[in-house]
Amino acid sequence: MIENWPVTYKIIIKQYRLFEVRRERYIAVDLLLGIGNDLLGDDGVGPCIAEALLDSDWTVINAGIVPENFIRPIRERRPERIVIVDAVQMGLIPGSVRIIPHDCIRDYGIGTHQLPLTFFIEQCAPHSHVTFIGIEPGCLDPDTPLTPPVSRAAAELIILLRTHRYDHLPVLGFKGKQEQD
Repeated sequence: MIENWPVTYKIIIKQYRLFEVRRERYIAVDLLLGIGNDLLGDDGVGPCIAEALLDSDWTVINAGIVPENFIRPIRERRPERIVIVDAVQMGLIPGSVRIIPHDCIRDYGIGTHQLPLTFFIEQCAPHSHVTFIGIEPGCLDPDTPLTPPVSRAAAELIILLRTHRYDHLPVLGFKGKQEQD
């Protein structure tokens, strides 16, 4: 028994470290939620960005077309900040990236398949700072890849998200009003 003590000690330390890692990952500080259908061309930009950030310091959820299925896991993680990325038809040039204020979400009819996005945000993160980032799609045809403008926008946004400099993106104005720069 005594000769096995160092091995036992290493196992305990290893288990403790695993517990610490799990605990740190469980309580998310920054959570990224990618929304969209990757089978419909540019609508898959949210999941594409989520997959690209799996190896980053973000807690990432690729919600696909059912973000409402992740309300409970998001609430359990109690993130300080949530960034939601989705393709949004804003009437801009394809590949345009905008932060969409909560007041504009209703104006643009943005929602999940079951819930309005504003309700989803209220349920997920009543105490979190939520940033919604929309990317103007170019093509939403079935079985098509991301278009070049949306691919470029996604690559640039991935860099901004990795470095946590996404909050300087342009903000979308209300419908019928001029955008903020």
